[in-house]
Amino acid sequence: MYILSKFQAKVFLLERKEFSVSLDLGLTKTKIQFVDGFFIFPDGQKITIDHIKKIIKKDTSCFSIENNDIIKLSLFSDDTNKYYKLMPTGIDTPPTLEISGIRMHVTKSMSAEEDTKKKISFVEPCFGYVLDTCTGLGYTAILASHTARQVFTYEIDENCVEVQKINPWSKELFNNPKIKMNIGDIFLEIKKLKNNFFDRIIHDPPRLTFATVLYSQGFYDELFRVLKHKGKIYHYTGHPGSKNRGVHLQDNVLKRMQRSGFKNLKKVFNGVSGEKI
Repeated sequence: MYILSKFQAKVFLLERKEFSVSLDLGLTKTKIQFVDGFFIFPDGQKITIDHIKKIIKKDTSCFSIENNDIIKLSLFSDDTNKYYKLMPTGIDTPPTLEISGIRMHVTKSMSAEEDTKKKISFVEPCFGYVLDTCTGLGYTAILASHTARQVFTYEIDENCVEVQKINPWSKELFNNPKIKMNIGDIFLEIKKLKNNFFDRIIHDPPRLTFATVLYSQGFYDELFRVLKHKGKIYHYTGHPGSKNRGVHLQDNVLKRMQRSGFKNLKKVFNGVSGEKI
């Protein structure tokens, strides 16, 4: 599948006879020919300058090239009543997932890749068995797998899995033997996991309004149970409502985690870090 965003599309407008550009959102480069007003792809597909201009105009979307046309990479689910799409972040940086207008990564100040590295930095060294509670596009699981023995990751929303399948940056979720991908509700599935099993936990849940149970005392008790002695945890919270409603999510999360038994709790980059001692 060939995928373009505004960042790659701008390269096409230079209108050279032959040029190299990424067709997988920055992972690799491929040669494209420009002949008689058509951009010709390696498989023989053709699109026009008008197609390219449309991609640039729709600057928060990614498009696949199919049957000599461009198709927006998005879907609407009747089951969840939500709209899902890949959103580009740069010429050679991984896209983020946008669900009904809410972006899953901090993209204003940093790329999705930098955002993921920042989160994992709070559980370094990231080794042994790692629990990634909410897969999303899989960037956390993929990066953690580079140093961990095995990563267990869970995704409740099958629509997210469909987006993973078309995102070039998510492909390791499906071919990396160190990643154990599970489709299911971590709130329920965690009860099946062994005591003191994980060396590291990265808990990056959806917003509080979308997944209240993943911020509950009972769930934090389960996270504590499955974490090994001397294990580390990072819990992403963001700062929803802190500016205009006096809602201090970080403080509330820290207190609940403390009740569950976590120690050395700290408010860090968009979340809370801690240990089991």
